[in-house]
Amino acid sequence: MRNTICIGCKEEWNGKMHISLYCSLAFSCEKCEHTIQINTSKMIPDTKHRDINIRVQLASFLGAHLAGIGRAGVAKIFGAMHIPRPVKEDHYEEIDRKLLLPCIKKFQHQSMEAAIYEAVDENDGDPTSLTVSGDGTWQRRGFKSIREVAAVLSCNTTPEVFDVQRLSKKCVICIGELSVKNTDSDLYDEIISNHDYESNYDGSSGGMESKGIQDIFKRSFSKYQVQYTRYIGDGDLSVMWDLTQHPSYPEKLAQELKDTMLDPEKKRKGIGGINRLIK
Repeated sequence: MRNTICIGCKEEWNGKMHISLYCSLAFSCEKCEHTIQINTSKMIPDTKHRDINIRVQLASFLGAHLAGIGRAGVAKIFGAMHIPRPVKEDHYEEIDRKLLLPCIKKFQHQSMEAAIYEAVDENDGDPTSLTVSGDGTWQRRGFKSIREVAAVLSCNTTPEVFDVQRLSKKCVICIGELSVKNTDSDLYDEIISNHDYESNYDGSSGGMESKGIQDIFKRSFSKYQVQYTRYIGDGDLSVMWDLTQHPSYPEKLAQELKDTMLDPEKKRKGIGGINRLIK
């Protein structure tokens, strides 16, 4: 209640305690000074955390990830709604890394594994030889993006994702901590040695899709005990060239991988008008 204006006298309330969204309200008698204290949220057993704070932080973490705004975006939203700021940056990253991210990865793996089992059950021929499609998306349009995500999907009636591969040409943490290097070298060394290095690709942006799909092909057997022997692409010849020139399964013939989409020249001719994407 501290820093809150009283509607009657227009003066500030003398609040007792406030931790994020949790407040401890105290009502005092002016005559005998007897005080009644009311907590707006219960405390989680065996911890010092309040239930409302944990719930709103978890919700904001997930919302920040889905919206792509991060902690800074959540702080702006909380400020507009007159809600106290979220936890500090180091606590946010710790919960993000130790709680939210492992849960997301767990459910991601379960979902993709279920998609593999479904495709194997529906495959009438060799159950371990699957037909897949693939595509990639950049963080920014064009051939100058430093990040890309490639995905391989099933070719069932309802396509589902089998696997994804993230590619990055730079590490955000390494770049961001350069400002700390000259002021506090010990802190810089600690951050660099403990962080997860994001950069895993050093080629051109245009080659990210083929590299990501090829990486997914190479780990299909070790991850799911299946092989992607037929590929339905979107006309990107570099993907098919990499898959045929550098086969992921030496015992399989490269000819079994086929791109059954339209010829790239036909695709270009089919896109026209003022909003055409290819000139």
